[in-house]
Amino acid sequence: MKRKAPALLLIFCMLLASFTTSQSQHVWANSDGGTKNLLDSLFKKDNAGNSDQSNEQNGQKSEANESARALGQRVTEDYYLQVKQQWEQEGVSDSQSFQAVIHPAQLYAGTKKAPLIPVSQSNGYDEQVVLWNDLTPEINFTVNVPNDGLYQIKIDYFALAGKITPAERGIQINNEYPYFESRRIVFPRLWTNESEQFQQDELGNEVFSKQVEVQKWQSTHISDASYLNNEPLKFRLKKGSNHIKLHYLREAMLVGRISVESPEDLPAYEVYLQSNNAVSEEIEAIHTFEAEKADLKSDSYIQAMASGDANVTPNRGSLISLNTLGGDSWKHGGQNVTWNIHVEKTGYYQLAFKYTQYFKINMPVFRKLLIDGKVPFQEVSAYAFPYASDWANEVISDAEGKPYKFYFTEGAHQLTLIADPSPYQRVIQTVREVMEELNVLNLEIKMATGNTQDVYRDWDITEQMPDIADTLNGIAGKMRGEYEYLRELSGRNPDEARNLLIGAEQLERLADNPSTIPVRFDQISQGSGSVTQKLGDMLLTMPQQPIQIDKFYVYNNKKLPKAKAGWWQKVSAMSSHFFTSFTTDYTRISPADEDSLQIWVNRPRQYVMLMQQMANQEFTAKTGIKVSLSLMPNEQKLILANASGKSPDAALGVSEKFPYEFALRGALSDLSQFEDYGQVVDRFAPGAMLPFMFDGGVYALPETQNFWVLYYRKDILDALNLDVPQTWDDVLATLPSLQRYGMNFYVPLAEAGAMKSFNLTTPFFYQQGGELFAEDGTRTAVDSDEALEGFKLMTNIFTVYNMPLQIPNFYNHFRDGHLPIGISNYNTYVELTTAAPELSGSWAIAPYPGIANDKGEITRWAPGTGQGVIVFKDSDKQQQAWEFVKWWTSKEVQAEFGNLVETIYGPTYRWNSANLEAFSELPWPEEDLKIILEQWKWLKDIPHIPGDYMLDRELSNAWNKVVFDGENPRKAIEDAVVLANREIMKKLEEFGYVQDGKGVKKLKVPTIEDVKGARGDTE
Repeated sequence: MKRKAPALLLIFCMLLASFTTSQSQHVWANSDGGTKNLLDSLFKKDNAGNSDQSNEQNGQKSEANESARALGQRVTEDYYLQVKQQWEQEGVSDSQSFQAVIHPAQLYAGTKKAPLIPVSQSNGYDEQVVLWNDLTPEINFTVNVPNDGLYQIKIDYFALAGKITPAERGIQINNEYPYFESRRIVFPRLWTNESEQFQQDELGNEVFSKQVEVQKWQSTHISDASYLNNEPLKFRLKKGSNHIKLHYLREAMLVGRISVESPEDLPAYEVYLQSNNAVSEEIEAIHTFEAEKADLKSDSYIQAMASGDANVTPNRGSLISLNTLGGDSWKHGGQNVTWNIHVEKTGYYQLAFKYTQYFKINMPVFRKLLIDGKVPFQEVSAYAFPYASDWANEVISDAEGKPYKFYFTEGAHQLTLIADPSPYQRVIQTVREVMEELNVLNLEIKMATGNTQDVYRDWDITEQMPDIADTLNGIAGKMRGEYEYLRELSGRNPDEARNLLIGAEQLERLADNPSTIPVRFDQISQGSGSVTQKLGDMLLTMPQQPIQIDKFYVYNNKKLPKAKAGWWQKVSAMSSHFFTSFTTDYTRISPADEDSLQIWVNRPRQYVMLMQQMANQEFTAKTGIKVSLSLMPNEQKLILANASGKSPDAALGVSEKFPYEFALRGALSDLSQFEDYGQVVDRFAPGAMLPFMFDGGVYALPETQNFWVLYYRKDILDALNLDVPQTWDDVLATLPSLQRYGMNFYVPLAEAGAMKSFNLTTPFFYQQGGELFAEDGTRTAVDSDEALEGFKLMTNIFTVYNMPLQIPNFYNHFRDGHLPIGISNYNTYVELTTAAPELSGSWAIAPYPGIANDKGEITRWAPGTGQGVIVFKDSDKQQQAWEFVKWWTSKEVQAEFGNLVETIYGPTYRWNSANLEAFSELPWPEEDLKIILEQWKWLKDIPHIPGDYMLDRELSNAWNKVVFDGENPRKAIEDAVVLANREIMKKLEEFGYVQDGKGVKKLKVPTIEDVKGARGDTE
C-alpha cells in the first residue's frame, strides 16, 4: 500500500531548478521576457494573460499543480487509521470464530528452521521455544485462513536479560508492510522496585528505588507502539495461504506459540453486569492502596514523585517523601502500571482514584483500565481523567456520573492502568494530513513565484492559482473543526489546542489578502512561527497523557476521604515550610562537614542525589575521603565564589568554555601535573581535550561528550533508491532526487539564528585541512586556501544548492519526512528515541559526511566536547580532589551511573559519558554505538585563545554576508580576519602575552598530537 510519488518531467525539474538556484534572484512583475511566459504556460495561461479558469473550476488541475501534489506525497505506507478507513470502504470485515496456533517448531528463519532451545532451558514454558536474537534477522510462518477478512496476532514471549530497552520487531504480511505502524512492534519488559520501602539519604529524604526486571513469560497481541490505536492491530489476510514475516529490530527474546485469531469485541457495561448478576450480597468496605507502591511497570522509569501537599500521604513535613506515582514519567501511550490488590468478600465494588492532572491544561488524559489483565467492559477502555489543578477524587462513572460497579471475587487480583492517547487520534491524524496539504501548497506557491519573496513586486497570485483562497479557508476549517472536537471532549477551551486556532487565523488572513501570499508564504510551512511549525509542536504534546496519583480505593457503601486538604491543614503546612526555609540549605545533598571534599555539581537534584549515594557507598568506603556534593543551579556562581575566595574544591558539569576562562585567570589546577595524568587522559577521545588545554596546561577532564552524526530515514531513502552519503560530494549528488520530491538535506546552520557558533562552522574548515588559529595563537588562520575552500562549501550549499535556510526544529521535519536526512547531535538522538517511537526501525545514523583526501581516506572532523570536571587552585585538598576526579571519570563508575540514571529516569536521561569504554557499556543499540564511536575517532573540538570570541562572531557575519547579501566569499573572510586579528592582539596584550605589539610570552595552540604525546601514544 505504498504511495510513491511519480517522477516529474525532466524539463519541469530543470525549470524549477533555474528558479531556485539563489535566494537573491528576482523575477520582475512587468517583464515581458521568458520567465513570466514560462510560468504562465506552466499554469495553463495563454500569452495574452487569459487563464483557463473554467477548467480549473471544473476540477481539471494544471500540470504544475499535479506535479506539486506529487512532490508532497508520502513515500511510505499509510497510517493504520487511513488503512482501516479503506477497508471499511471496501467492505472488509472482521473474521469470525477463527484461531490457528503456530508452535515454535513450525517457525522458520529465512528458509531454515528457526533456532530452538529445549524445554529445560525455556524458563518455564511447556515446549521448545525459539531463541530470537540479532543472529536471526527474521522469523516467518504460513497460516491458512478460511475467508478474506481481518485477523489479530498474539505472541507468547520472554524478554531476555540485557539492556533496559524493550524488544522491538516489524511485521510484514505477504511481503508488504500493511501500514506504517507495522514497522515497529514493541514487546515490553516488566519492572518493579528493588525493595518495598524507599531508602533515605543522609538528610532523611527518600530517594528513588533501584529497579529490578521481572522476568516471566508474557502473552500479548501485536499492537500499535504509540497506542494511538488502543485495540490490537488488525491484519487483512486473504482466503487460503498467507505468509507472515517478523523482522528483528532490537533486543533478544524467546518466542513461544503464535496465534492468528479473530478479533474479540468488548462487552458493554450492561452486558458485563448481567454476566455476574448472581451476586446479591451488599458489601460495606473500603480498601485503600498507595499508588507509589506499584508492583509491576512496563518501564523502569515510571517513578514515584514527591508531593508536599498536606493531604497527600505519607507526609513527613519538610523532608522529601516519595508519596505519589506518575507525572511526566507516565505519559507515553502504552505505558502501564499494575497493583496487586486484595478484597475480603466476593461482590461488586466501586473504584476511585485520588489524582491531580495539571499537565494538560483544560484537557483530559485517558487511561485504559484492566482487572486481572482484561478490560471488563467497553466504557473503561479509554476512561477520561479531567483536568484537575488540585487533588481530586475521580470515581469511575458513566457520563451521567453514576458509578460503575466492578466484580471482584474474594482474594488477590491485579488492577492495571494503561496510558491511552487514542481519543486524540483523529486530531493527530488530521494535523498530519493538514501539514501535508500545507507543504504541497507551499511547493505550488514556490513554483508559481519562482521561489522569490520580492516585496517590491506587485503580485496577483490568483491569476495562476485561482483557488488558493478556497484552499486556505478549507484547511483552516479543518483545523477549527478539530478544535471544536477537542472542546467538546474536554468540556472547556483546550489550552494545548490553541495552535489550531492560531494557525487557522493565520491561514484565513492570507486567504483574505492573497496578493500578499508570495511574500508571506513562509508563514504557511517554513520558518519559525509558521502554521506547520505550530502544528508540529502539537504533534509532540498531544499524545502525551501524564497523570499523578496519590492513592486509589476499592470500596462500596462507604464515604471517600476528602481529596483536598482543609484550610487549617494548608495554613499549618505553609507556615511550617516557611519557617523551615530559613534554616534549610536546599543546595546541599548531605550534611555539612568542613572536613569533606566540597564538590559543586551543575546538574538536577535527582542526578546529584544518586551521585552522593555512589560516592558514599563506593568512593568514601574505599578511600576514606568524605565527599559532600552540592547543587549548583547556575554555574555563574563559580565566578562569584572564586572572586570571594570561597571556591569549592572541585566542580562537575562545567560548560566547555569555563575551564579556559578560569585557567586564563590562574584559578584552576593544572591536572597534567599529577603523576598518573597520562593514564587518566587515555580514557577520552584526544580531540575532546582541546578546549580544556591552554598555554601548556590541562585544566579540566571531559565528563560528557556530544556527537554530530548523519541522521536519515531508512524507509524514505529506500523508497527513493538513495545510498547513504559518505562525502559532501555524495550529499550534493542526492539533492536533485530529494528536491524532486519536495524534500531536502538539513545542516545545523539552518536551525541557528544569526550567530553561527564554532560547533556548526568548524567541520567545514577542519575537513578541508584548515585551522582556526595560527600555531602561536597570535592570529586566525581562516584565510588559508584550505579554510577558504571550507567556507565556500559552507555557503554554496545554500546559495547554489538550495538547502533550507531556516529550520526551527529539525526533529519535526525529520519526523514528518520533509527533511529525511541531515546532520544533528546527541539531543536529536534522544528526541527521536523518546518522542518519536513510531519511527523506531525507520531511521538510522551514519558518520558525519566528510572530504576525501589524497590517500582516499574520508576526513570527518567535527566537534563534540560536552561538560567537564575542574579542580580549583585554592583548594587545600588537591590530591583528594584528584582522587575523586579519577574515580568519577573511571569506566566502572561512569557505566554504573549511566545505567542507573536511565533505569530510574528513562531514555530521556541517557548519559553521554566522555569515557569511551564506559559509553560502550551503556544501553545504546549496537549498530548506533558502532557509528558513534567511529565518528568520535574524528572528534576535534575548538581550542581557545584570548579574543577567540571575535572570530566566532565574525565567521557568522561573513556567512550572513555571503548567503543573504551575495558578497564574495573571499572578501567576506578577509574582512572577518582583520576584525578577529585586531581583537586577538588586544586580548593578548591585556593578558601579558604581547607588549607594544611584540610577543613577550609564547602561547601555543594545543593540538591532538599534544594529547597523544601526553598519554604516550607512539603513532
